[in-house]
Amino acid sequence: MKEITRAAEIRAIDSDKRTAQFIISNESVDRHGTVFKMDGWDLETYERNPIVCYNHASGDTNPDTIIGTSRVFVEGSNLIGEVTFEDEGDNKIADRVWKKINKGVLKMASVGARVHDYRLGNTKEGEDSGTIYFTRQELLEWSVVSVGSNPEAFKRGIEEIREELTVPETMDDATKRKIATWKVKKVTSK
Repeated sequence: MKEITRAAEIRAIDSDKRTAQFIISNESVDRHGTVFKMDGWDLETYERNPIVCYNHASGDTNPDTIIGTSRVFVEGSNLIGEVTFEDEGDNKIADRVWKKINKGVLKMASVGARVHDYRLGNTKEGEDSGTIYFTRQELLEWSVVSVGSNPEAFKRGIEEIREELTVPETMDDATKRKIATWKVKKVTSK
């Protein structure tokens, strides 16, 4: 499955500790028509390597694109990421990002996740049938970002999922659910 990114916003800053908290996910519908279900988060892999990047540059050859480490936890209906930036002077990118956060220039974060299971919304449960619900996902990293996510890369992944889950409008709801369930099982078992 492709890696998915999703935007989030800053929550709190502690200048003395050089930390900032972000709401990095919740169950609101994002601008791409997707929802990450909170009970679907797998944080185990992330907790072994709790990096925070700048603009999802985890694969960059410049190690300074990793700007700190974090702890991630659930608080109410939100997934919270609390980044601790590298010590001042150790990483120029971390220093610049930290300053921009404190000045209010950078305000957003974005999760990088590997989605394992997903489905279309169930209208009988009050969900939008056109929304994709990610029901099991693994957090790989999260980033402080200048723009909430990469719409082109995200769009390609989401459009492929939408095509796999599309069923004819003329079918009854029960048949649509059966087909959507079958397609999700087929896609996730690859």
